[in-house]
Amino acid sequence: MDLLVVLTRLETKLDTATAGIADHETRIRVVEQSAVVESDIAQLRADVESLKRARWPLPTISAIAAVVAVVASVVPLIH
Repeated sequence: MDLLVVLTRLETKLDTATAGIADHETRIRVVEQSAVVESDIAQLRADVESLKRARWPLPTISAIAAVVAVVASVVPLIH
């Protein structure tokens, strides 16, 4: 074979291998970034759960207000 043909083939193979490595590195970066996103999501979930636990007084207050309203409307009927 001609030396130029062999060198051209080698260059093509090297270009392909280099592109594959660059693509692989790009995928690794995406995975690393998604790992950061997963930790952010975990933190947001924890925040949402804490907010859910902190909102219990609202339904309780409305239930107490409803009971007070019923008692207030029944008391005049009893007297």
